[in-house]
Amino acid sequence: MINRDNNPWRPTPAPDIEWREGIPVSREFDDVYYSTDNGIAESRYVFLEGSQFLAHSRERKLAIAETGFGTGLNCLVALDAWLGQSDQRAPDSRLHYVGFESQPLTKAQLQLAWEKWPTLSHLATRLIQDWPQATPGCHRLYWSDWNITLDLWWDDAQQAMNDLASRRQRYFNIWLLDGFTPARNKSAWSPSIFSSMAALSQTGATFATFTAAGDVRRGLTSAGFTVHKRPGFGVKREALWGQLATLNKTPKASGVTPWDLTPKMIPPKTAVIIGGGLAGSFAARALAERGVDVTVLEANAVASGGSSNLQGITYTRPSRRHGVLADFALASYQIATRLYNQLLGTTLVEGVDGQRCGYLQVTEDSETLDYLKQFAHYDLPFQVLDAKKASQELGASLTQDALFFPDASWLHPAAVCRERLSHSRIELREFCGNCDFLADTTGWQVNDNLGNRYHGDILVLATANQLNAASETAWLPLQTIRGQTTHVPATESSSELRTAFCHEGYLPPHRLGVHCLGATYGPQDTALDERRADHMTNLTKLASALPSVNFPTTEANISGHVALRCTTTDYLPVVGPVPNKLGFNACYAGLKAQKTRFIDQACPTLPGLFVLAGLGSRGLTAGPLAAEILVSDIMAEPSPVPRYLQQALAPARFLRRGIVRGRPL
Repeated sequence: MINRDNNPWRPTPAPDIEWREGIPVSREFDDVYYSTDNGIAESRYVFLEGSQFLAHSRERKLAIAETGFGTGLNCLVALDAWLGQSDQRAPDSRLHYVGFESQPLTKAQLQLAWEKWPTLSHLATRLIQDWPQATPGCHRLYWSDWNITLDLWWDDAQQAMNDLASRRQRYFNIWLLDGFTPARNKSAWSPSIFSSMAALSQTGATFATFTAAGDVRRGLTSAGFTVHKRPGFGVKREALWGQLATLNKTPKASGVTPWDLTPKMIPPKTAVIIGGGLAGSFAARALAERGVDVTVLEANAVASGGSSNLQGITYTRPSRRHGVLADFALASYQIATRLYNQLLGTTLVEGVDGQRCGYLQVTEDSETLDYLKQFAHYDLPFQVLDAKKASQELGASLTQDALFFPDASWLHPAAVCRERLSHSRIELREFCGNCDFLADTTGWQVNDNLGNRYHGDILVLATANQLNAASETAWLPLQTIRGQTTHVPATESSSELRTAFCHEGYLPPHRLGVHCLGATYGPQDTALDERRADHMTNLTKLASALPSVNFPTTEANISGHVALRCTTTDYLPVVGPVPNKLGFNACYAGLKAQKTRFIDQACPTLPGLFVLAGLGSRGLTAGPLAAEILVSDIMAEPSPVPRYLQQALAPARFLRRGIVRGRPL
């Protein structure tokens, strides 16, 4: 299982490449990325034919994993073949492709590599556009118009595969083994790699590879695969293909207590979600896009609670060291900005629903700025700018260095919620009042205040602080944070702003002539009255951080909005199955004596009941990834995050901490 906690943060290294007649060659391994004869033909013959792709391609859910993602040639060849068979597949069939790469190409290297293959330009253009930056971890790309999910793990393949295997799910139908030649890159062809393959393979899973090396044959056979030789491509004499012989020979996954995992379940066909804010909207869309019929019940109007501010910003905070807060913030920022940059100008109206403007972050943490400056030559989500360059980006004078995040946007949260809920499989019911719910023999029954009754195979609670009103989730340590924003008309100086500005608060470029700035921070304050003192706090902090932009402070020019945020005591969301508290405490009582003890028992949960809440002030940023984590778990799909992050968000973490500390909840 991957564990980066407290290690120094560093970008993933790019490969050292030389170009020989337009073909990329690794200097480190002295090996080509694809055949010098015809890379596309090689990929189709060795990997698609070898893995029996046609036999698998009609699966409603097809999952492919590749070791050595490289330029993405095998991936796009497979995607092209799958898309070309659309008339032979079910309309809602999906392809999930997972690629592992410890040295991902830069975007410039990727563009150069794909100049050679114009026949796949429709896919290559999309891949280049969405190509992840050089941050470690899993990067999820979702191409909804094609029903394709692409997970790119910028990590050591062995570590990432072990991490996935620790979840005890068999995800993959096909394996493509395409690391550099085994004689020069032994770690990519180790027995432990093959064992992880077996642990992650579904019944009948196949593999294909360009090599016929003896160690590879023996390693795959030992892991439980039948191995066959076939003629190689081009100058290669032989290649291998094979199939997982029997699940009984599959090695056992590593011994990590499954306290955070959803017990195996039949993927749902119907779902009810209570809560129509950002959390519920993202969860609903993620389920609907996987073919689940979703009913969303909202007590008032959509986005009327903590998601009701006029403007919000996609926001993150880089750190010098890895940690769950920093790592989740950076991962969620990247998937959120990728999503919004797809939506703005299509289903979201630029300038009204949001704007891709970037943001500048000023900070007194000079040590972090100095540390991050050393990575200026990497393609990262942020840049460290000196005061002069930062002033030019902002359109206002700054006197200190700042972090610049060019992919960020300001967004109108209500518009985002409405957009996410606009799907043919989502039925929205507003003004339902508070709902009650109970489990029945086939799922969950929900009753609203109007006397209506709803049923779903699963129930997702996205009700923020109202979770503490339900007996099933009353034990969650949530806290209410009152936040007041201030709305001020744009001035001559503020109209020059080209990016959002973040300090202790935030100031985005104006929306229809009005800026939304703020926000105050009032723990355990649940009053919704608008306070002049809070407006003055917002304006005073902004004036101190950005004196070159002035707003009038007369009462006639000031208005605002109050919302109650929901967060947890550790400031991370709660995402996952709702545990049965009494059953959990009894099952894992042994963790008190030894917190790392392996207890091989599935987590006692309330079957079919899930929660997504505690997004705090970062719902726009955290919501998309939180929903993907939740729904991937529900649908038994590969996770978009390493397991240490899934554990950090699991509702059961609070019960586990109580046991470990000798104070069960």
